Amino acid sequence: MRKLEDRLFDEILTLIKVNQGSGKLINIDALDGAGNSTQAKLLADYLWSPRGIATVLTREPTDEGEYGKAIRRVLQKERTLLPLPLQQLFCVDRGDHLDRQILPALERGDWVVTARYALSTLAFGIANDIPAWLLLGMNAYYPWPNLNIVLILPVEECLRRIDARNRRRSDQRELFETQAVLMRTLVAYQQLAKKLPNIVFVDGAGTEEEVAVRVRNVVEKKLLP
Repeated sequence: MRKLEDRLFDEILTLIKVNQGSGKLINIDALDGAGNSTQAKLLADYLWSPRGIATVLTREPTDEGEYGKAIRRVLQKERTLLPLPLQQLFCVDRGDHLDRQILPALERGDWVVTARYALSTLAFGIANDIPAWLLLGMNAYYPWPNLNIVLILPVEECLRRIDARNRRRSDQRELFETQAVLMRTLVAYQQLAKKLPNIVFVDGAGTEEEVAVRVRNVVEKKLLP
């Protein structure tokens, strides 16, 4: 069965097309608590100024769409959904996100920086025992980012940050914010980087500015002249 699933993954991989729009699509990915939302914003600010590149900052799950709101209710444990339909809902939200915001921006020549995209679906889905080929197939006809930056931070530090944030907000951990799930997700990121294009790991330790410098350096090297 494993060999069959590997062959299916490799066949579907041939369908993956990196974004060819006038603008660039950059995904900042990470385990929960590793700071990808912060780094996405800092990168978008940098691209606007001093680089002077029109940049759209966004994230998944989306805030505006009905599908993103439904996902957030599941993540916050307000309702339940099995792992596969949850990841399918992420993909529906992504399709809506592309139609409403990402593709029009790329066609204008704007750059798009998103905190999470298809790579998150694959990594967290694999961590919840969904076959990688199935997850890839659900995203096969969506443009693949020109660059996926994955912030790497120890699981224990991610959970420490999550708990500190939750104490400030009087919140509780979300659905995937457990040591077991995050450990499996980290392994999935490492496995996916061996097969999928345009994935770069960046050390997520240190101050926000220290990490931002590392992120900018990767973008400068990979996408900017």
